Amino acid sequence: MVRVICLLAAALGCGSGHLSTPGDGDGGAGSGPDARPAELPPGLHGAYFHKHGALAAERDDEVIAFDWGDGEPAPTVGADHFSVRWSGYLEVPQAGAITFATVADDGVRLWVDDQPVLDDWSFHPATRVEGTVDVAAGFVPIRLEYFEAGGSAGITLSWLPPGAAGEEIIPKERLRALASGAPSPKPPYINPVTPFDCPDPGVVALEAGGYAMVCTGGRFPVRRSDDLVLWEDSGAAILPDGKPAWAANGFRNWAPEIHRVGAGYVAYFTSVNGADVLSIGAAAASDPFGAWTDRGAPLVEAAVGVIDASHFTDHDGRQYLLYKIDGNSQGQPTPIFLRELAADGLSFAAGSQPVELIRNNPATWEGGVVEGPWLVERGGTYYLFYSGNVYDHRYRTGVARSASLTGPYQKRGDPILGNNERWVGPGHGSVVALGSADYFVYHAWTATPGGTNDGAAGRQVLVDRIRWGSDGWPSINDGTPGRALQPWPQEEP
Repeated sequence: MVRVICLLAAALGCGSGHLSTPGDGDGGAGSGPDARPAELPPGLHGAYFHKHGALAAERDDEVIAFDWGDGEPAPTVGADHFSVRWSGYLEVPQAGAITFATVADDGVRLWVDDQPVLDDWSFHPATRVEGTVDVAAGFVPIRLEYFEAGGSAGITLSWLPPGAAGEEIIPKERLRALASGAPSPKPPYINPVTPFDCPDPGVVALEAGGYAMVCTGGRFPVRRSDDLVLWEDSGAAILPDGKPAWAANGFRNWAPEIHRVGAGYVAYFTSVNGADVLSIGAAAASDPFGAWTDRGAPLVEAAVGVIDASHFTDHDGRQYLLYKIDGNSQGQPTPIFLRELAADGLSFAAGSQPVELIRNNPATWEGGVVEGPWLVERGGTYYLFYSGNVYDHRYRTGVARSASLTGPYQKRGDPILGNNERWVGPGHGSVVALGSADYFVYHAWTATPGGTNDGAAGRQVLVDRIRWGSDGWPSINDGTPGRALQPWPQEEP
């Protein structure tokens, strides 16, 4: 039995215990995993994780009764975006049905004697949840998981055992602390992952772990994340002066991407050359959060303009640049080209020539534009993700595939990402691999009731998992952006 009642009051009381930091030799439990439960310290072992990832602190909490408000539960844990796992044993005085209850802001899950009792793994204010389970007498394992997303934080754990006069916070005398050693509990997430204007997100997995992201506009600030969900500004920028030295101005700095090339990183971006024509530039850095050095001149130029550069490394180690000729600005077609790069990624291989992969078909959803290419290889097939149509509510994401890098490419037909009641104009994204899973990081507009784009928040960044079907084509959700709670990236099998 599970009952949920929303409470606007904060959780009661406060726990206590000795605080330790990872690696100080104090596991918080006081005894090894083979110790008998009765010999373990009272309370539950609390493992506190910063941003739902790194272990930041450990301690034995005598009772679970915390009201942290807007503060952090321990130094280095942070006041928002943290997780906690409490583990150990519960001493049950009498066999029978026990009702457990939590009041938590935000999510909570509870297992007793390896049985799931409570599962309220979602975002909400202080909410009471109850669950009843039959438990044998004696010491049984207990595990409580909790996450905090933002705002106030607090949690209590109480019980009503057989024969008790009333519900109470589980006392320390009935608990024994033992560390589990398990990784951080991961909350769900919901789009957007950046709730502000960040068009054309270019994302790269970093050699040292984590991710970097850059978006259209200005100095191209570099943001960082450990998980694709929580992003923060690193303070670095690809163009600290707001434009490369070769550019006429910085008014049209578009579609940057960072890619790993050799032992370092190369950023490809669009700006305007000295004649104020859109051109592709490139800059190099040993660290994406360090200083960037521009190559000193455009890498690609075209009379009608060229935009949306992307990098691809084939299985043989050869590197290529993809880009779009901006023909739509002149009422002309918009082909996407591929050309082999030199080893440094800052110039083209000797003798290489551009090869056209696809171009827009005005009779389809693409209209006058195909752009934003991102190429991946999977099982010997090359998949070209791209966007089409006008970059407002009419924007969409499509895909084409080929058995050969240089084509011919077969377009899937319909877009793999279109509009829904929450998001419109999804497109221009990066495909990011996490273990065996692939994710699409892209932008979309908030939808208006009429199905157009609400420009107030701009194009926000969304993350959705890519599924690979038995027909050899990728898909994303129901063909539209995710608008419900989703498992934390790489948590879903």
